[in-house]
Amino acid sequence: MIEEHIVAILQNHISINNRISSKDLLMKLNVVIRTTNRNMRQAIENLRQQEQGALICSTTKNGGGYFLATTKAELENYLRQDEHRCLEMWQRIRKQRQAAGLNLSDEFQQPVLFHDLHGKEITHYDYE
Repeated sequence: MIEEHIVAILQNHISINNRISSKDLLMKLNVVIRTTNRNMRQAIENLRQQEQGALICSTTKNGGGYFLATTKAELENYLRQDEHRCLEMWQRIRKQRQAAGLNLSDEFQQPVLFHDLHGKEITHYDYE
């Protein structure tokens, strides 16, 4: 299974300073299992939703790449980047809908990404 191979490869790429480029990860995967970039990225997304892949992070800075977070700070930085991308995308969609004269339903007027058990909006992760 492709996910098992990705996890095995990433065990050698722990910490952002030891990241592996998507090109190199795909090349290593293709040594053991024939796959495509699209399938690799989908497998990584599947893994991120499971305990065994929850620490898989990526960056686009300094050449980019995938890595396993070694600290809560590394994971937090990655998750904040994803949150920021999500908010930027939401803002673009909203502005584009407005410019095109399309209305948003009331429930989609403002994005709320996360709520705690009491319905209060969570704006950051707390790992302490």
